[in-house]
Amino acid sequence: MRVAFCARTDTGKIRTNNEDAYLVAEDIGLCLVADGMGGHKGGAEASQIACLAIEEYIRRRVETIYAFELQRNEQRRRAVHKLLKEAFRYANERIILHADTHSGFEGMGTTLVLALFCGGRAFIAHVGDSRAYLLREGVIDLLTEDHSLFFELVRTGRLPVAAGANFPFKNVVTRALGLRGSPPPDVIDVEALNGDIFILCSDGLHSYLDENTMFRFLQIGELEQATEGMVRFANDSGGADNITIVTTKVMDSGADSERVSQVLRNIMKFPILEGLERGEVLRLVSAGELRTYMDGETLFAEGEFADGLYGVLRGEVEIFRGGELVASFGAGTHFGEMSLVEELPRNVKGVAKGLVDVLVLPRASFWEILRSSPYVGARLLVNLVKILGYRLRMRQDELNALRTHFAAFGPEVIRNGRNGVSKNS
Repeated sequence: MRVAFCARTDTGKIRTNNEDAYLVAEDIGLCLVADGMGGHKGGAEASQIACLAIEEYIRRRVETIYAFELQRNEQRRRAVHKLLKEAFRYANERIILHADTHSGFEGMGTTLVLALFCGGRAFIAHVGDSRAYLLREGVIDLLTEDHSLFFELVRTGRLPVAAGANFPFKNVVTRALGLRGSPPPDVIDVEALNGDIFILCSDGLHSYLDENTMFRFLQIGELEQATEGMVRFANDSGGADNITIVTTKVMDSGADSERVSQVLRNIMKFPILEGLERGEVLRLVSAGELRTYMDGETLFAEGEFADGLYGVLRGEVEIFRGGELVASFGAGTHFGEMSLVEELPRNVKGVAKGLVDVLVLPRASFWEILRSSPYVGARLLVNLVKILGYRLRMRQDELNALRTHFAAFGPEVIRNGRNGVSKNS
């Protein structure tokens, strides 16, 4: 795939030292933004070490990227996720080692966000409050969730978003490279389409520019003009922090843009995702597994333990019980919701009718979402209760209709009958 890159960094109007860093390695489709912390000298050192260490680690294992480009299957997609997590761990170790062996660097650390473009997809990984955005079809979506004290309080419902302007600890991060015991990065991936623009930036930029302002800059000029304009706007708005941004535009992804857009539209129809923003949905899709089945192929058999929710992206899935067709699900629908909360054998069989693409959300991934993103998890649980409640009411209505039907044969049929025939018939 072919991607254009543009990067800028600026000290800002208040600080005298730039502790941010960025790196662009076009030959392997990699770009990073890091925002250092830990003092005048330590922050700058930490951000530089992190960028170089991650590039070094990925280059040493670049065969993982090439393997995914040659064969874009689920196993190799997950291998890229693992590669990025390992690269972050390596960078974390390098920063800690530097702090331990050099006087005056205690407490150094850095946030970091990266994008890796390969195999027609954009892999996004981050720790801290440096962000990634996606501009697609005239809409900008935030692809990352800040690892900060403020957003932890927002996610758990203890603070409203509007409190951010006056929150005294807004810049306190809960994850960073250089901290012992810091959790691993969040990693997602999305299919990249021609014309997609990805933005990586430090909080020195996104503190001043909301999505609407970013959109205006990206609409009025070329990538370089837009990038410079956003940095200038952040400075003109106060420039209280270092400002760093990398903008990328997908020139040729090799993807069928119309098909991908249709798939996303079908996903947005899933009842369990009602009320979620597109960026939140994209993160959820990354937690799932994309599977393709040929006509007549079995998705799962009766008696198999349920492995997760199935969402139909293309084609139709027929459901059989004891060889009898009992239901069918087309694009934009899903089934198997109970498997998200309990592990039981399936009492039905699923078979593909025509070419079928499905998104499977495994139970383990669902519970990880509940743990890591309480707001999104709460919305999923509310929708799940609504879906199960609706189906329970439908079953009750069917039972009531049967009861009314057989009531015409008299009370003895209802009490003693089998298959609508009285014992005394």
